[in-house]
Amino acid sequence: MSIGCDVGESRSDLAERKKIHWLKIVLEGTSSNRNGLGATVRVRAGAQTYTKYNDGKSGYLAQSVLPLYFGLGDAGKVDRVEVDWPSERKQVLTSGIEENQTLRIIEPK
Repeated sequence: MSIGCDVGESRSDLAERKKIHWLKIVLEGTSSNRNGLGATVRVRAGAQTYTKYNDGKSGYLAQSVLPLYFGLGDAGKVDRVEVDWPSERKQVLTSGIEENQTLRIIEPK
């Protein structure tokens, strides 16, 4: 038996080094709860929009860490971050957003 890949087939090359683009968001509620639980965060990077719901859990009998992690794919720039807070306030950031950083967002009063 022979195991291999056809010429047109893609293979993963784990030795290939690529720059990783990410954004970590920490929410701080003022009118809502302190950790922003219940908030929805949307990150636009290039043509992609990534959405996460801050529910503080990750699976059966588990709790995740509270920062929200966004992998940005090949996008080297974050264009926009939108937060829908549990207090029904909406917040939009469009400047000063760098990739590969922790962004702390405080709910407006």
